[in-house]
Parts: sequence; C-alpha cells; structure tokens
Amino acid sequence: MIKFFRKIRYDLMENNKTGKYFKYAIGEIILVVIGILIALSINNWNETRKESSEELKLLSEIQSNLKQSKKEIKNVLDKNEAYVSKYLTLLNHTEQKLPYSPVLDTAFARIPSWASPYLTYTAYESLKSRGSKLVRNDSLRMQIINMYENEMIYIMDDWDQSEWRDSESVVRPYYAKHFADNLDEVTAKPNNYNALLEDAEFNNVLRIVISNRKWGNRTCRNGITNIEILIEAIENELIQRGFY
Repeated sequence: MIKFFRKIRYDLMENNKTGKYFKYAIGEIILVVIGILIALSINNWNETRKESSEELKLLSEIQSNLKQSKKEIKNVLDKNEAYVSKYLTLLNHTEQKLPYSPVLDTAFARIPSWASPYLTYTAYESLKSRGSKLVRNDSLRMQIINMYENEMIYIMDDWDQSEWRDSESVVRPYYAKHFADNLDEVTAKPNNYNALLEDAEFNNVLRIVISNRKWGNRTCRNGITNIEILIEAIENELIQRGFY
C-alpha cells in the first residue's frame, strides 16, 4: 500500500496527472473497502450459520430431555396415585374400625414411602453455559427458562422437600414406633392393630401423608401438561427452521 501511494505521488510530481491518479486511487480504495466488507459479511454469515446449527441441535437435545423427564414424572405420578389409594383404604379401615386383614400389610409398608422424580437437566445446563440468548425465539426461550427454573424446581424442591420434611419429623418416627417391617417382602404389620384403631394420631399421620401425596400428584399432572406444551413448541420451531 505504501509503495502504491509513493507511486501516485511520484506520478503526480513528474507528470502532473492529478485528476487521473486521484480517481484511480479512490477506485482502488473503494475496491479494498468493498473486499473487506464482503469478507466480514461472509465471516458473519458463517458465524450466524454456526450459531443457528448449535441452537437447533441444542433445542433438539432439550426436547429429548423433556421427553425423558415427562416419562419420569409419569412413572412417579402412577406410583404415588397407587400409594394414595392404599392410604385411603387404611383410613377407611381405621375410621370405620373395620377388622384387621393381612391384605392391609402392603399398604402399611407404604406409609413412609413415596416416589421422587429425578429429572434430566443436561441440555439445559449446556444452554446456560452458552447463554440463553442462543435461542432466538424470545417466547420459546422464556418457556424453556420457566420450565427449568420454576416448574421443575417446584416439583423437585418445593413438593419433594415438603415430603422429606414431614417424613423425617412426623411420619417415620411414628411408623418406627408402631409398625414392624417384614424383611423378606414389602409388607408391615402394626404392633397392635386394635390400639391403632383408637389412636387419633395415626389418622392424622395418614391425612398428612395423603395431603402431601395429592399435592405432589397435582404438581406432576400440571408438570406433564406444561412439558407437553413445551415439547410441541420446540417441535414447531425445529420444523419451521428446517432442522428435520
């Protein structure tokens, strides 16, 4: 470039061709600028394509994780609904003061138990490390953030921690005092069934367990519905963007 301008200066001084070389110099500069702009545009285009590819791949992974989480929550819901049914059977027996039956032993064994969800966060953690702005669709981005930062936290922390709290402070201490587990199968017998029928504390414990489990079941059902909505929203985005 320096040699080029020296040449222009020399020609101007020697031949006094100012107009010609000025136009020539301007043209050369414009060509150089255009070349730089084109190179930058190509580079930006490549970066945009790369980010778009990463975004769609990550959205597909999040969708896959959500499907796994939905399956996990559904399994938890099925188990806990079955537990609630057993607890209601026990409550009916004690409130109606019905006679003992060995078929109750399976229900007794489930008093301190509940199914906890273990949800998949892998793809969302990757998104957070890359920056949530990678998802260009604002509405979809907010749906994803709300799902992982609110909905799943509510299921895994709020409800599940409530279960743990009541289990450790109320349910397990009472259970350990009044029931004997069968070590060879998942059953348990009350130490004194007739005394249990007269014990108002037992009914209170059952109601605490039933209340928590029903709360968890409602939370799981809502979670499944909202996960299905988000899975569909991601699916539509992937189709519209030509991922498939």
